[in-house]
Amino acid sequence: MRTFTVIASLAVFFAGAVQAITPAATPQFEALFVGVLEVGDAATINNTTFGSRLYGPITGGNLTDLASGQLAGTVLAGSSDTGIISQSGIFFPDAVLSVRWEVDQKLAYLRATGVGEIFVSDLSYIHLETDSETYSALNSRFLLGNLTFFEGEQTHPVLTIYGAV
Repeated sequence: MRTFTVIASLAVFFAGAVQAITPAATPQFEALFVGVLEVGDAATINNTTFGSRLYGPITGGNLTDLASGQLAGTVLAGSSDTGIISQSGIFFPDAVLSVRWEVDQKLAYLRATGVGEIFVSDLSYIHLETDSETYSALNSRFLLGNLTFFEGEQTHPVLTIYGAV
């Protein structure tokens, strides 16, 4: 009798667990900014068994606020990408951007880490920090960045930044 009770209890437990597994709602994003980055000549820093670390200096650029159509910020020289190109050809970007907001001249720090194809496109999570009153809400917002290169053009990719709704 005890065995039956244990088996029945387990059956109820697992049946409830199966019913409780439902996917979360698909995240929704809105495009916030778009801009062109200026990228200097890329160079390999080192090679490992996993792949090669690439250094790509980001020498400038801009971000346009898609809600207003106005220039939102300027990407400052000194930003860089030090991603890894794996032996399989997958690119893992690890970029840091410094941006000066036009509205109040405050600075923003953006760190992007993701995955993609080198000099084609990549998708990254962006962590943003700023003390700008206008853009401080972005400090706690989930942001994605899509960096897309035009064919044959490695120095002026388009960056689109999306925010979770």
